Amino acid sequence: MRLLKIIIPCLLLGACFWGTSQNAKFYTQSATATQTLSSDYVAFVGVNRVQLPRFMDRPQILTQVKDSSQVNISEYNRWVELPSVLATRVLTEDLGILLPAAQIKMNQFQGEGFDRVVSVEVIEMNAILGDKAELVAWYTVKNNSTKKILTRQKFESTMEIGKTYDDLAQGYSTLLAQLSQEIASVLIKK
Repeated sequence: MRLLKIIIPCLLLGACFWGTSQNAKFYTQSATATQTLSSDYVAFVGVNRVQLPRFMDRPQILTQVKDSSQVNISEYNRWVELPSVLATRVLTEDLGILLPAAQIKMNQFQGEGFDRVVSVEVIEMNAILGDKAELVAWYTVKNNSTKKILTRQKFESTMEIGKTYDDLAQGYSTLLAQLSQEIASVLIKK
């Protein structure tokens, strides 16, 4: 019994020094649009929160295994905030760059008096490290005063990415910029 009182604290103390956990790394996405699409488009545009499948809207970064339906969930590589919030921010910022005369704002409250409201529903947002990132989404542009849907279209794009989570985050940012470009083109025409 006396020996156990000595051995157990030694084992616990040893475990504290031996078993250190890996530090988590946090990633963000950013606006990557660089050119103005139209300086003449003036409107008050609200961007609704991007809708993602529930399993994807988590802080851990998901990657797909090549040639498989298996998904890896990384406990040590995380988004700084929920991917739906990140995607909404990036989309809003990219639209603001593409349409600088328009007032583009995240739609957080009903009744803000927007001229147009943009909604995006992501169907797939997958990445295979060292291979590709893919974005498939439906987007809707609505006249806010009449509640009439002006357009509803499907967006699909794939791009090559490197082997790191930084590459994945940059790939998603670029795909969101491409989506923003398409939405901005629709806004100008409607």
